Amino acid sequence: MRRTRCSTSCAARSGRTPSHWTMVPDGRVERALAQTEMLAACLHGTDSGHLWVGFSGGVDSTVLLHALRSSPNTVAIHIDHGLDPAAPEWAGHCRAVAEEFGVAFESRSVRVDSHGNREDAARRARYRVWGELLAPGDVLALAHHADDQAETRVWQLLTGREPGGMPNARRLGAGCVVRPLLGVRRRDIVDYAERHELRWIDDPSNADLDLDRNLIRHRVMPRLEARHPGAVERLAARRTVPVARLRPLPLNETSEQGVLAWLLAAGLPTPSKAVAEIRRQSLARNDRMPRVGIVPGMQAWRYRSAWHLVADREVSSPVDSVVLRVGSDWRGNAGSLTWRRAEWGLEAGLGVSMGPRQGGERIRPRGRNRTKTVKALFQEARIPPWQRAGWPLLYAASDLVAVPNLALAHGLATPHAWVPRWTPR
Repeated sequence: MRRTRCSTSCAARSGRTPSHWTMVPDGRVERALAQTEMLAACLHGTDSGHLWVGFSGGVDSTVLLHALRSSPNTVAIHIDHGLDPAAPEWAGHCRAVAEEFGVAFESRSVRVDSHGNREDAARRARYRVWGELLAPGDVLALAHHADDQAETRVWQLLTGREPGGMPNARRLGAGCVVRPLLGVRRRDIVDYAERHELRWIDDPSNADLDLDRNLIRHRVMPRLEARHPGAVERLAARRTVPVARLRPLPLNETSEQGVLAWLLAAGLPTPSKAVAEIRRQSLARNDRMPRVGIVPGMQAWRYRSAWHLVADREVSSPVDSVVLRVGSDWRGNAGSLTWRRAEWGLEAGLGVSMGPRQGGERIRPRGRNRTKTVKALFQEARIPPWQRAGWPLLYAASDLVAVPNLALAHGLATPHAWVPRWTPR
């Protein structure tokens, strides 16, 4: 391993005076950090909860700690990976800065395999410590910023991973991790540090191009930005987690902390009215399926003891009313109807009418002794409510003969015939 040394940077050492500092015109860093303080206050949940700030001593975490130094129960947590002889000096620097800010300080040492992928091993070691550290009501604030997010997504693409990036917030251990600076550029963070005359560590290993992240940072990103101005902002602004892959929020996790973390993990805003309404509707009767608007184009639906984020485009519109024949495929705005051969089905060429559900329909499925409501069939098959309006029903004359994917009417099914399959759009 190459030996590195610790160097300290500060505005005073740079020789710049306040009159030469460039203020961030729109207060980007300050606004992001003000939101962090409000978010942290909400996420704590209890007076005993700690706000842990991951503190490496670098400029990013120094700015974050400086901004949060007045928050209740703030603790700087430093991880010594033991990969550099200067590590004790870095830990001493971090302790001194924390004392200067009036913030409690803790340090943990971890063992990292220096052979293999050092970046990945160090990251796993950090998160293992943090996961063990966080108690219920605790929040860990990390100083990843927009440039980090863009670099992460490029790295994920190059290594064949889903380019989801880093989530704004997620569960860790018994607490929660938040990344309040993901919308802030690195240059604005440095500007903030210099304006406040902060001192920080420049880790020489950040220039080691043998490490993937450094190669992307120093060689790939500058060329992308030069060729496509604004590339970093666009990469960083991409939604953190595809909504379809975000886990539902169980009703027993709808504390203010839980709802905020859930929305942030999807890269969504956290409007106070929507958060309050989700919590209120979580107490509704079990047979209720309320929905809450989050932002234009996105809703939260309560279904099967959990909340689900659903984009407007995923909500089915009522299926068209059309006449067709068994065996003839059909495609419309709500989805597509296809047919396949089966042991039992409807006779080919039979004329049927397809239309939307009106409510209260009943059918006696083949092989059953009793009729069932279409609603009960939906519930048994776990068809989510946002897809039900677009689910077609098939009639022969006035008789309900099929609910695609779910039931064929008893007495009308014939052997070696056709069954309908419905695929929502």
